[in-house]
Amino acid sequence: MGRGAGMAEIVLGVLLAVALAAAAFLAARYALLKRSLRQADRELGEIVGHLEDNRIVRLPAPDADLEALLGTVNRALAGIRAQAAACARHEAELKAQVEHVSHDLRTPLTSIRGYLALVDDAALDAEAREALGTVRRKAASLERLVAQFYELSRLQGDDVPLELGPVDVGRMLRESVAEQYRLLADRGLDVRLDVPEHAVLARANGEAVERVLANLLHNAGKYAKTALEVSMAGEGAGAAGAGGRVAGEFANDAEGLSESALSRLFQPFFMADASRAQEGSGLGLAIARHLLERMGGSIEASSEQCEGACWLVLRIELPAA
Repeated sequence: MGRGAGMAEIVLGVLLAVALAAAAFLAARYALLKRSLRQADRELGEIVGHLEDNRIVRLPAPDADLEALLGTVNRALAGIRAQAAACARHEAELKAQVEHVSHDLRTPLTSIRGYLALVDDAALDAEAREALGTVRRKAASLERLVAQFYELSRLQGDDVPLELGPVDVGRMLRESVAEQYRLLADRGLDVRLDVPEHAVLARANGEAVERVLANLLHNAGKYAKTALEVSMAGEGAGAAGAGGRVAGEFANDAEGLSESALSRLFQPFFMADASRAQEGSGLGLAIARHLLERMGGSIEASSEQCEGACWLVLRIELPAA
């Protein structure tokens, strides 16, 4: 009995030792695979953030199943890079075509406007003068459209350098309203301007800000019904504080816009149904958005009800200087 019990204890001990060794091996293997997966996940995150580096995900520890999985991931990354390269080539080709078409159109348009300017209005009867005026307006409108189309294509290509520095956007807004006064007065709009007397400094590009303000005022001048309210002020940490923002609002009463129309307002060539009778290209707000984003700013649109009227509110923001 003693000898049999001793053999059983030896066998049990051997089995226990084998089980412990197997458990230790599996635990070590599990820890190694888990560490490999964490490292592969970190590498994949870095690669996704920098696809242009042409890196692949590697497995530190050998494992057939995981290597097969990462092989599929690497093939997917290669396909994404190939599609990105094809899109970049297509965008470059389209941009070049737009530039060529714009140039080809601008040359004859300039000639047409030049010849129209030479026509002696006094030698024409009233009907002919009216027709000539219409042709001149349409030629000028087409020339503006071509110029805006060319400008938008350049902005979307991100190859237009913008030098940023302190810009007094309050002063620029007052000047822009004064320059657009004739357009606003011809529409019979009640214009209210709220800009502080002190400088409202933003970190921006002066020419880009001037273009943004002109486009927003021109848009409001065409589609406002009776009133336009414009304001500009510093927010957050203040006009000169770190993290501060400069905010402006352009609000005008207009025809009601649906949520779908508001979401598409800054898309190129989009015009609400109520504005189709007006001459326009639908590019002004798109250009304004691109310029603001290039300067680290933003623009948003909302529709608000006030005293039974619908108001379109365009809110812009720029980093404070």
